[in-house]
Amino acid sequence: MEFEVLRATEYNAIFNFEYPPQFEILEELQINGYKLLAYKGATGSNQIKSGLPTWSSESFIEMFGRVEIDHQPLYKVYVYEENDLDEYSLIEMQFQSDICPLGTIIQLNPDYSFSLISENGNKDSIKLIDNRPYDSKKITVGLASMIIGKFSPFCAFELCAQGEVIMKPNNKICLFTAQTDICRNQIVQNLTGMGCTFEFDEMHKQFNLKMTRMPWGISQDLPDKNFKLRFPNQPINSILNK
Repeated sequence: MEFEVLRATEYNAIFNFEYPPQFEILEELQINGYKLLAYKGATGSNQIKSGLPTWSSESFIEMFGRVEIDHQPLYKVYVYEENDLDEYSLIEMQFQSDICPLGTIIQLNPDYSFSLISENGNKDSIKLIDNRPYDSKKITVGLASMIIGKFSPFCAFELCAQGEVIMKPNNKICLFTAQTDICRNQIVQNLTGMGCTFEFDEMHKQFNLKMTRMPWGISQDLPDKNFKLRFPNQPINSILNK
């Protein structure tokens, strides 16, 4: 598979911890072992029911000053040779395609390499066709996208040999804070802390966010219909993909 060098719009969620009271809040989050977790939405058939892969997991201990969570909507298809994944399972990107644009149709070959079939599929999704032998076991596949300079999985689907899946990502993002050991690629079903959702688009390429205390959460300076507060125990898949 070969594509031209791809470029995409860069989106940012920004926290500024340089000045009070944000500086003091950051110190308290660090002392109490909090993390900032990120999730991204996508739809498609046979999406796993145990939750969504954690797209990013960053400890507040590693943050200072102005913190930018940057995202470019560039995608890779990944394969993990396991299925029936439970909540908190870790997804491993054992095989991954080149970066491919929306509208791509690609084929998974018996040796787990990828072949380009077409670049003229549905313009809002990526289609994967499984060309492994009929008796091959069911696997987990999905899309990975770039956040903070690294491709990480954000959705997961079950796929049978000789089957296919159409994966449609969106630009809706969920962030929340939690005292947790959850790491990147780990499947999570519900929010375990206060958080928010917002949606990137041409009019919303940057969100300026701030942390709140007691309860620890995330807010925005100016009211925006694209920004919503979220609460513990809400299903992440539902709030991102409905």
